[in-house]
Amino acid sequence: MAPALDQRVLRSSDGAEIYAEAAGNKKGPSIVFVHGLTLTAQCFDIFFEDPELLEEFYLVRYDLRGHGRSVHPETLEGHSSSVWADDFMAVVNAFGLNKPVHFGWSYGGTIAADYCLHVNPTPVSGIIFACSLPWVGPLMGVVGLPAILGFMPGLFGTDDVVLNRRVAIDFGDSVFAQPDKVPFKTRCEWIGSSIFCGPKDANMLCSRTQDPAGLYKAGSEGLPMLILSGRLDRQVDGKILEREMKPYFKNLEAKHFEGAGHAVFYDAYEATKEATVAFVRKVTAKT
Repeated sequence: MAPALDQRVLRSSDGAEIYAEAAGNKKGPSIVFVHGLTLTAQCFDIFFEDPELLEEFYLVRYDLRGHGRSVHPETLEGHSSSVWADDFMAVVNAFGLNKPVHFGWSYGGTIAADYCLHVNPTPVSGIIFACSLPWVGPLMGVVGLPAILGFMPGLFGTDDVVLNRRVAIDFGDSVFAQPDKVPFKTRCEWIGSSIFCGPKDANMLCSRTQDPAGLYKAGSEGLPMLILSGRLDRQVDGKILEREMKPYFKNLEAKHFEGAGHAVFYDAYEATKEATVAFVRKVTAKT
């Protein structure tokens, strides 16, 4: 049976609507799950339907602006780093979270650079980068693999609808190690959600300005980070991600799972769950 979700439409600092929902043990450590590019919070159903997690943790997720049921800004000003940080804090404050762990999958990792720069003190007890893009900027071309970079023109293009839809399907399938073995219903749900993130949205999302200085400062001051990656990931090179974060995060651990692709939590759920639970328990013990 699906858990009862506390569904809310929140207001960020600019008055924009941010869709969020939560489930689980309100007295337990909290985890904020943040989804990848073009998708929505629904991709984390596998966590939100796990009775063991729901018994121990308070699970929260939201649709990033430019995605799903949240606001879709018409200009880059609507995607400023400070307002993205405010979106995250709107979720934290609305659900009464105390130093949650941020589970950022793929593009969902980028918001760490936003709140680490604009929120003081750092509002999380730890960061999980699951096949993540650390921040929007030159580093995208370092950790990103040729496949994901090759999708960009089709995702951004507005003059060829057929190309855009075909790329959306290919992009959606590329997150799985073996897309042909993923239930068609699941593929439809994930790929279908990308319809709410149009070419203009995707273009602005990958063009917004971020400064990683706050993220790197938090890491140097001891903010814990766990990197999870799949060795069959076609979008982000987990080893390079680890290499790039290691100089800045003195409290860093990494796990690379065989047989898993970009959606590491789907392809290797039990291993991802085990690593996540251990990390959350450890970093929230003091809070």
